[in-house]
Amino acid sequence: MTRLASAFADLPMPVLELSAPGTVQPANPPAAAWLAELGLGADTALSRLFAEGSADRLRAMLAGAGGEARAFPVWIVAGKPGEEPPAVLQCAPRAEGGLWLFVMRLAEAVPPISVDQLDRVEILSQMIDAARDACWCIDFLDPVDLRGSEEEIVDQVFRNRSRWRACNDAMAALYAVPADQDFNTQPVSRYFPETAVNRAMIRELVRMGYRLDGAQAIDQRHDGTPMLVENDFRALIRGDQLIRLWGTTRDIGPSRERERAISAEAEVMRDILGAVPDPIFVLSEAGIILATNAAADRALGGRVLLGEPFDSLAATRHAFERLCRAALVDSDAETELTLHAPDQPRAAWFFRVTLMPEGPRRYVLRGRPKTARKRLSGGQLA
Repeated sequence: MTRLASAFADLPMPVLELSAPGTVQPANPPAAAWLAELGLGADTALSRLFAEGSADRLRAMLAGAGGEARAFPVWIVAGKPGEEPPAVLQCAPRAEGGLWLFVMRLAEAVPPISVDQLDRVEILSQMIDAARDACWCIDFLDPVDLRGSEEEIVDQVFRNRSRWRACNDAMAALYAVPADQDFNTQPVSRYFPETAVNRAMIRELVRMGYRLDGAQAIDQRHDGTPMLVENDFRALIRGDQLIRLWGTTRDIGPSRERERAISAEAEVMRDILGAVPDPIFVLSEAGIILATNAAADRALGGRVLLGEPFDSLAATRHAFERLCRAALVDSDAETELTLHAPDQPRAAWFFRVTLMPEGPRRYVLRGRPKTARKRLSGGQLA
């Protein structure tokens, strides 16, 4: 080693001396031990230690055409056949010429990746980024130990160190993250807090084998506003450890509000129809009875009508077809039909029919038995 290299003797990482004509030699004890472990010695050619692309880059830097000396990833080809462990090199120029290479090894070996696999990764990444659904991924920096009890696993999901990983723009928009902030750098607990509702959801996830769809939770937007969401969950499990959770999230708060509003409106409409003294029938596009009011039920002796075809109630042939034609005329004229009433097998009725203007085709019938015609103030029959 050179006199300068003695300054690296106490460094725990391998330090290599790279000089022309493109060979490396150890500059400190960790480097010597590492090269020996790989079956290499002093004056090792770059191509024996680094993958072709990494070696070419170092040769270019050595020749002065590789840009400034800085940290960049490399692949190690020496060692076990078929493995190319990754590493990071931090380069510094040597006063005598050449470079010092500070090697930061990464523990996990990376298998060779084909062009097709890289294309698939790129396509999937683009699809997720462009998706309208909010896509998210949580990495557990401290993996969750799945050997504990159900409650211990739930505790770890919320309390072990974790981070967002590769969440898309739709996710940031859903949680109203400011444009100048990266969602993936935010704390997981800021948007997914530990609450009784959320603990119950994770408990259900555990019981379902870490695959769960339509799971409801109460999350928080960036400003702390509660938000009712629905999640689909998938998980990466290695051995007895939960490594990663990912899935999609939907804001179901607005739809729930619409459901409540529609339900309340329907309740009001039922109250109104119940107070109308005339019999009311609501028919589907196919002529099925969808709803009736109390007056209709009384007039027909409490017979169960819902779900029955209107034509099964009528003694007149093609009764529903006649009502459809009357609805198209859009007039106040009444259509006379004969119904099967409990006390009269062929009771005559008059119907005014209205086609609902919005939504699915529905026919609203307002009927009266023929014998129930009322007198107007002038003494004439209505």
